[in-house]
Parts: sequence; structure tokens; C-alpha cells
Amino acid sequence: MSEKPPYMPTGIGMGMMSDDETRVGVLIFETAQGNFDFAVNLQAVDVLTKAINKIEMHLRSGRTH
Repeated sequence: MSEKPPYMPTGIGMGMMSDDETRVGVLIFETAQGNFDFAVNLQAVDVLTKAINKIEMHLRSGRTH
């Protein structure tokens, strides 16, 4: 785990970027420290979806690990 506390999002946005060959989504996490933008392809969407579902399961059940 990180040595400093994680940033807590205060908002979230999204956008799309593309050129002739590639199209990616952009997640924009708004925090008190500033915005953090992440380019996301379909593989990243799958990974993020699984991670968020697992976090949700742990939060709902009260488990910490």
C-alpha cells in the first residue's frame, strides 16, 4: 500500500480521444489536489470493471481484505 493516503475523488468525468488508428476513453478524477486524467482502452475497462466490482463486494460485506 502507498505510504501516503489516497486521493478521494470529489467528482468524475469522461471523454473520448481518437486518431485515425486508435480510440480511447479518458477518465477524469477530480480531487481537492487537482484533476487526474487516465486514458483507458478496452483491456483497461475490463480490468477496472473487475477491480471496482471486487471493491464493491468488499465494501458491502464489511471485509477489509
